[in-house]
Amino acid sequence: MERGLYNIATATTTTLIDFYKGKGSISSIRLTNAHAATAVTVDLFLEDESSTKCYLLKTDIPGKASVFLENVSFNNSVLALKVTTAGSGLHAATPLSIIIK
Repeated sequence: MERGLYNIATATTTTLIDFYKGKGSISSIRLTNAHAATAVTVDLFLEDESSTKCYLLKTDIPGKASVFLENVSFNNSVLALKVTTAGSGLHAATPLSIIIK
């Protein structure tokens, strides 16, 4: 999926918007932890082709909580938007849900 809804159920790095997709500016990104009690560690970052990272967000999202980012813009001809997740509460029934508009 290039843009929209992501449900991440494992500790992993996920490319949300890859290089050269020409998707324009993003009006918002919402990250929601569906687990009732366990926090999810989230690193949301931009990465260039040489794997240099610029972090937009590095935090733990508590259970049943969300983080909302507005007016995220970047040049995706040279940068990709990625997220790395970690946490014992990540499962198919309790994913980290990400909505990009």
